[in-house]
Amino acid sequence: MKHIIAIFLVLLSCLSISAEVRIHMEKEGGVYKVPCSVNGLKLKFIFDTGAANVCISGTYADMMLENGYLEESDIKGVSQSTIADGSNIDNVVINLRKVEIGGLSLENVSAVVVPSQNAPLLLGQSVIQRLGKVSIDGEYLVIHNAACQYTEEELDAIFEKAEEMYDNDIDSEALKYYKIIYEAYGDETNPWVLYKMGICYSRLKDYQTAMNCHLKAIDLDEGNDEDGLLFKVYPILAILYSLNDENEKELDCLKLALKYAPDESEKVGLYIQIGTKYSSVFNSNPDYFNSLKYYDEAIKILEKLQNNNLGPYGEIQLIETYCFKAKTLEQLHRYEDAIETYNKAKKMNDKKHVDVFETQMNKGLSDCYKELSNRH
Repeated sequence: MKHIIAIFLVLLSCLSISAEVRIHMEKEGGVYKVPCSVNGLKLKFIFDTGAANVCISGTYADMMLENGYLEESDIKGVSQSTIADGSNIDNVVINLRKVEIGGLSLENVSAVVVPSQNAPLLLGQSVIQRLGKVSIDGEYLVIHNAACQYTEEELDAIFEKAEEMYDNDIDSEALKYYKIIYEAYGDETNPWVLYKMGICYSRLKDYQTAMNCHLKAIDLDEGNDEDGLLFKVYPILAILYSLNDENEKELDCLKLALKYAPDESEKVGLYIQIGTKYSSVFNSNPDYFNSLKYYDEAIKILEKLQNNNLGPYGEIQLIETYCFKAKTLEQLHRYEDAIETYNKAKKMNDKKHVDVFETQMNKGLSDCYKELSNRH
């Protein structure tokens, strides 16, 4: 994986540090609110292009002052505004040292404290103009050509930190750093970043977001299978679809993984998985003929590799596949073929002495001989 990291870092240095940032707004009480952080305090503001400034109610301003999110030095003075009846009111003007929105950071943002204790939090032009060109796309606030707050060198360091956290299974921290990379580069992000984010979300049991990340990675890859990405992504998607009992999509993903497998040895496990799915996953209507076809493909490769030192794991895999195939032949009432296949497995297992296989084979052989006896 180290060469992938190196390639990605080179790609980062070639890209402009400018991108489209999409921020999901949350609908509350009939209005859309933008999640922000003000001096480290997480708040939700109504996006209001008609407001000149960021507006904060007296209640929030008092709370921020009492809890250290505002300091006395942040209070800058008083301004006047005209309300609906035409009269003027005084507002306290404050300086927000740091406002963070969608991974973008703005410093020294002017805001006014509205005297009404129940006044809504408004995100006005004092922030919007500094973000650049913005638009609304459904539930998303889109910031076009947003300038990234990080230099290329800082992004390189952030990416390496993400990789370190990922390798040590510190998934929430890895996600934090990967998100910075993704927000900085948008759809120019290398698909591996989204793949890694998907793995982190899976480990954190957020399976739907994991699926979205992997599907986006596939979309960004555009079928190029850069550095074997698609071969890795599709089996994981298959697992995620299986969690939702989406069996057809699971099978489709396994077959696509097979398409992108780099060599025959990598195909074996996929052939076995697909064969098993055909014989068991559709319990109401198993497809034993397709199951046999895929088991035979796996056996063909394993028997060929056996001539070139299959290795202990490969030998166990071959015994297991013989057992799977024999069981499928039983289901098709091809008992003589099943017996022949079980005996192949037994012959190999004499060297391995795997008890679970021995039990399975003895039962299978007993059942097959009993069925043949009943025929006569």
